[in-house]
Amino acid sequence: MKPCAWPLLFVLAVTLCAHPMGNFSVSHYARIEVDGGGAEIRYVLDLAEIPSFQLLQQWGLSADSPRNLLDAKAAAQAREWVRNLSIACDGRTVFPRFEGATLAITPGAGGAPVMRITSTMTLAVAAGALSYEDRNYPDRAGWKEVVVAAGPGASIERASQDDTDRSQALTAYPADPTVAPPQDLKASIEWMAAGPLAAKKSPPIRMPAPVAAARTPASAPATSPVPPQPSAPGTVVRGDFLSRLLHRGDIGLGLTLLGMAVAFGLGCMHALSPGHGKTIVAAYLVGSRGTFKHAVFLGGMVTFTHTISVFFLGLTTLFLSRYVVPEKIFPVLGAISGLSIVWIGGIMLYKRARRLRHAHPHHHHDHDHGDDHHHDHGHHHDHGHHHDHDHGPDGHSHVPDGDITLGSLVALGASGGLVPCPSALVLLLSSIALGRVGLGLLLLVAFSSGLAVVLMGIGVLVLYAKHFLPDGQKTAAHPAFRIIPVVSAALIVCIGLLMTGVSLGWIQPNRLAG
Repeated sequence: MKPCAWPLLFVLAVTLCAHPMGNFSVSHYARIEVDGGGAEIRYVLDLAEIPSFQLLQQWGLSADSPRNLLDAKAAAQAREWVRNLSIACDGRTVFPRFEGATLAITPGAGGAPVMRITSTMTLAVAAGALSYEDRNYPDRAGWKEVVVAAGPGASIERASQDDTDRSQALTAYPADPTVAPPQDLKASIEWMAAGPLAAKKSPPIRMPAPVAAARTPASAPATSPVPPQPSAPGTVVRGDFLSRLLHRGDIGLGLTLLGMAVAFGLGCMHALSPGHGKTIVAAYLVGSRGTFKHAVFLGGMVTFTHTISVFFLGLTTLFLSRYVVPEKIFPVLGAISGLSIVWIGGIMLYKRARRLRHAHPHHHHDHDHGDDHHHDHGHHHDHGHHHDHDHGPDGHSHVPDGDITLGSLVALGASGGLVPCPSALVLLLSSIALGRVGLGLLLLVAFSSGLAVVLMGIGVLVLYAKHFLPDGQKTAAHPAFRIIPVVSAALIVCIGLLMTGVSLGWIQPNRLAG
């Protein structure tokens, strides 16, 4: 491996993180207000593009269906969600009275609908100890906030949360992506009936929340209609060009080509964003002993695999979402990708370590022969030709490179494109919902092609990086040059293990970075 690729690998090892899952998220909000005669709960679920698509599919409706049908389905769905709330007062299970629900639908990424359903319920209970637990979508990523407030005739003695409303009932999230989203699905409150004056005199004692959450500075005015998340280049967002394009009435050849160009650019940016290391690992393998044909084949393999994986996940979302939860497929694909990298790195580590061990006597002989070679210029051409034949375009006879096989290229290309981008899935599903399957497939292929071109470009850059390295015999014979390929193969194994651990949830990237 070329030394110039090492900083890239170390950057990858540090910035490796899970694939963005914002399009799969479900955000939760509950405002519990206790008073002298019981409690009122305002419960909100804000569903991102994919869960909104799935819910509309279950209802047998679309975002353009008659409003009375959508409202009826939303009310029925809200009643089902309320039944999944676990509420107890003084240790006794209580069932809230459902008062009503409202539905809001707005366009999201790719023009796909995003739904927010707000439910209102009341509890006819006496003052005492109240416990609350939200059991809807517990494993989905998202903003999960609980607000506790005292109404007329109530005095809160202890509470796990306070009355700070950070998201305005999931309508105005803090726009700062560094703000840690709260993860509260439980709450506990102890209150007593009291007059309004008594309630003001004694502030409640704050009990530790079930999940600690960072507070947003009061001076931060910027808000966003979607939960904050780290910026991910190459993602489709609401209101962008592709989102508007899909909803245009008439799309001619020119707009289709322009849309494909934009999708191609998003694919290029997606390939450069932190993720599963497909670009850097591929650059390492191609750069070690590869050719331009290897880079082209690898890019084509990534394009094919990425397109098939998105199409497969789209079909699963359309027809099998009741039996297979689509977002559960991502960790499995990520683990397969990581284990593929481990397998490739392990084979390379074995071969390179073996070559390094057997190369020591030969290298000592070459070094002794080096004086004669330097003195006798007549044999320089023949010796150099034999060197290039044995070691390919690398050009350093003292570096024991590993072999590139068709199987390793196929495995690496498949692992690079195996984990589909949620944005590509949103584009495909939006196109299907709008009856523009052909356009969706074209955008998907263009997106995957952009990813592959960047992959090929980085592979070629690493392949020809030898021109910037010293070619002297003494430099090439240095022990560091002989040990680099072995250590780099070991690093690839470590990165593959790290990817696998992150995908399966055994390793938390945020804790690792901290």
